[in-house]
Amino acid sequence: MEWVHVLLAMGCLGLGVLHLARLLLMRGDRVGEASHAAMGFGMAAMYSPLGDPVPDAVWLVVFAATGLWFAALAVRAGLGTRDAGYHVVCAVAMLFMLTMGGHEAAGGHGGRGGIGLLPVAALALAGFFAWHALRCGDRLLAAARGEADCACGPDAGTDLAARTGSPLRAGVSTRELTAAPAAARMARLRSARTATGAHIAMAGAMTVMCLGML
Repeated sequence: MEWVHVLLAMGCLGLGVLHLARLLLMRGDRVGEASHAAMGFGMAAMYSPLGDPVPDAVWLVVFAATGLWFAALAVRAGLGTRDAGYHVVCAVAMLFMLTMGGHEAAGGHGGRGGIGLLPVAALALAGFFAWHALRCGDRLLAAARGEADCACGPDAGTDLAARTGSPLRAGVSTRELTAAPAAARMARLRSARTATGAHIAMAGAMTVMCLGML
């Protein structure tokens, strides 16, 4: 079903663009946003029926560097991002798929090495990402009910609307009224809810790709 792969490739590409935009807007976890953007673009290339224009060696270097960076942060007990461990698993999963036939698996042809521990590892990774998607979904629902913060990882940014103030306050200028919709859109882009939704979509795509390795 090539059209399914086209939709998945377009979805992952959109996630990569979203995280790239957040990377340009965020003041905090820029390395984390760059990591997610690389994952989105990498998975889009794997799903694309047109093939991957980037050599595998480049992706291997990118995700090996990402994994080592966040592993170092995790070892240093909380310095940097709060979800360093999750980024390490993401990097390991991408390296696993790249080295074990991820392009073929994404295309529905299965990965290399259909025996031994490889299917077990693929199933374990698929289970992890499915669990992460469900965890983020629970937090998103809890946030909608006002019971908890929806963020799955680090703080996803501040509310620009709160910083700029309400456009209905007394003495508001015409320029502020004009800028208010743009500020609201940027606030949504930087919000924890947007980050959580992107986490769910990316975890779902990773689950599908890992299951394709079986």
